[in-house]
Amino acid sequence: MKKITLSIMALAAAGAVQMSAQSAIGTVVTLTGQMLNANTLAPVEANYALYDAAGKKVGQGSRSNPNDGYLVTGLKPGETYSIHIEDPRFFIQEFKVDVPKTSKYAEISKDFVVRPMEVGKKLAVVPIPFDLKKTTIKVGTEDELDELAHMLVKNQGVNVEVVCYPDEEGTSESIGKLSAERSATIKAYLQKGGVNAQRITTRTVNTTDPLNPPPIRKAAKGKRYVGPVYLVVTKV
Repeated sequence: MKKITLSIMALAAAGAVQMSAQSAIGTVVTLTGQMLNANTLAPVEANYALYDAAGKKVGQGSRSNPNDGYLVTGLKPGETYSIHIEDPRFFIQEFKVDVPKTSKYAEISKDFVVRPMEVGKKLAVVPIPFDLKKTTIKVGTEDELDELAHMLVKNQGVNVEVVCYPDEEGTSESIGKLSAERSATIKAYLQKGGVNAQRITTRTVNTTDPLNPPPIRKAAKGKRYVGPVYLVVTKV
């Protein structure tokens, strides 16, 4: 009986110490997630740093796990942070993290899609910013283009080439015209977002995408193939 009493007292003391420690440091929200390669969605190792809403770096820089891209860090409830990719292998990118207000321990999960910085690499623009056979920006796809423009502004040494593939095979003249007009539309949008025009070139293509061609069979109703759009890195 005496041993049982002593054990209970020890557990109570340990619990009191733990609660005291939590009170001292305050409630913590744990952020977990993965770094993923934008081209393959495979987990990658990437160096990153945490910044608060005022732009002040929080702690030391860190890196995701090289085996599974996993990362974990503690944040304060009710605050806004940003994860900055600071790795020469990838574009400089920023990811906003809003932490919910809570008085209890909590966890939030968020994956971070990073874009490799290498000449010749294609950056797929997804969702595709055009409707079938159209050359104007599709409503609802502006966010991705805004993000790409912001990323290029942050990476001033990078030049890109816009390549827009047509939706279907046709005469060289007709599909080339569609490709050229779409590329010009994307270039103009990026310029409007603050990217210097000299950093953006366009390439007209006269065939469908050899890596992602139109389906042979008729697509399901409401799911029509639209030619892919890429930004190809030409200078870093």
